Amino acid sequence: MGLIRRLKELGYEVLVIAPKDSFSTKLISEGFSYINLYVDNYGTSIFKDFKTLRQLHKIYRKNKIDLIFHYTIKPNIYGSLVAAWCKIPSIAVTTGLGRLFVYKNPLVKFVATNFYRLAAYLSKEVWFLNKSDQAVFIEKKIVAPEKAFLLNSEGVNIQWFKPKRNQPRNTHKIKFLFAGRIIWDKGLAAFAEAAKAIKESHPEAIFQLLGFVDESNPNAVSIDQIERWQKEKIINYLGETSDVRPFLEEADCLVFPSFYKEGISRILLEASSMAIPIITTNHVGCKEIVEDGFNGLLCEPQHSADLIRKIQQFLSMPHSARHQLGLNGRKKVINEFDEELVIKQYLEVIGKLLRIKQPSKEDQRSIK
Repeated sequence: MGLIRRLKELGYEVLVIAPKDSFSTKLISEGFSYINLYVDNYGTSIFKDFKTLRQLHKIYRKNKIDLIFHYTIKPNIYGSLVAAWCKIPSIAVTTGLGRLFVYKNPLVKFVATNFYRLAAYLSKEVWFLNKSDQAVFIEKKIVAPEKAFLLNSEGVNIQWFKPKRNQPRNTHKIKFLFAGRIIWDKGLAAFAEAAKAIKESHPEAIFQLLGFVDESNPNAVSIDQIERWQKEKIINYLGETSDVRPFLEEADCLVFPSFYKEGISRILLEASSMAIPIITTNHVGCKEIVEDGFNGLLCEPQHSADLIRKIQQFLSMPHSARHQLGLNGRKKVINEFDEELVIKQYLEVIGKLLRIKQPSKEDQRSIK
């Protein structure tokens, strides 16, 4: 949102093409053009994907587009193919590997990888949010090294996500918050096991779960499972929200034991920007944000015992030490992940590809 707001301020016309969700109305309310796109996010049906491809072709032909940024696997693949067919320059932003290389069906994996290779060839550039993903794509010869660029996360608005308290929380009821999509790949099994173990020795500890339950996702945690955790008084489910800040403000520590192929975890950026200490995994997309012992603690992915040890370590810290972890996280975000740094990179590339030094009100080129 920060990026497209800036583009609008600079005189660009912005068209957002995405599946309809709760955020779509916010885009419209702020005056952005929006088109609903059908995407079968988790399916492997070529017939359903062809529907997406045809729709993109119709949109790209109808609208006078000068430059396209694609995000996530299917738009990166099909959007890049259609953009090349319509002779529109495009950039593919790889926001994490997701399930690209873990498909059980070898044919699906082969087809997806080779389609991505073609899409990368047809794109002007391919951007990555972490060095690990960039290295994988280059090693597998999906993208040429000269086309692969690092975007240091999608950035975070450090003024919107800023600390509200200046002093350490002084309470014996320590709140551990998980916030994110409620899928097993985010480490929910380890989170639940850790909560159960910790509450046996620290019954006053509180474990909270915040996020959207996407039951269309094959790895979704079911509502029934969440209800069981609640009945067992292991975890308190807070539902979903469009503004995570009030929940982070009340948390003593964000616990995010993900082993998903993240690009750069946004919730970790938001928590760090608000000076919230973090316990997360030594895993791609997480370890780039948290330095063990500096702004949080790292545990091994899919390792409940190690997560429990790190939570116990956090509980044993004095209030001042926990507070310092949060302050260090805020400093790290300001220096490395400020949204302004990311927007600057976008504007430089837009200027290069459209051959303009700086967008203005007079130059009404459209970026869609």
